[in-house]
Amino acid sequence: MFTRQLLLAVAGLATAASLTGCYTMADAWENPNDYVPYYLRPYKADVHQGNLVTSDMVLQLEKGMSDAQVQFLLGVPLVRDQFHPNRWDYVYFLQRGNGDRQLRRLTVFFDEERRLDHWISDPMPNEEQADQLILGNIDTFVPEAPKAQTEENAPADAASTPAP
Repeated sequence: MFTRQLLLAVAGLATAASLTGCYTMADAWENPNDYVPYYLRPYKADVHQGNLVTSDMVLQLEKGMSDAQVQFLLGVPLVRDQFHPNRWDYVYFLQRGNGDRQLRRLTVFFDEERRLDHWISDPMPNEEQADQLILGNIDTFVPEAPKAQTEENAPADAASTPAP
């Protein structure tokens, strides 16, 4: 009698375990990266494409700059549309090896005299954050407000110039 109950209990547990195993195998088939240890996964390099523009560069833009000055400051734009000759697009795309993606855009607009009219920008990293992103030390950045210029770090000629 005890043997029969033990045999039924073992058979029930074996059935439950086998049904659970089927569900786990189906889940593993759909999401294999969740079940493979990190040291057995292939290496995927980070992919950087486009123009790396920092917040420091965007802060140096001034209305009325020539297109040559803008190109000297930001580099050659990734997109120069022949249908919109007064618009330059600077695009930066980063895809991490783990699948995370970042996309940042800066669009500058020129007037008819090829002078900078206005620009539209996504939040950009500062110089140090951009370096850390490239090295892979950080995954994302927090946009920071530009540092205010104090008397200690003001240029020497600005301090000697009298106010009007």
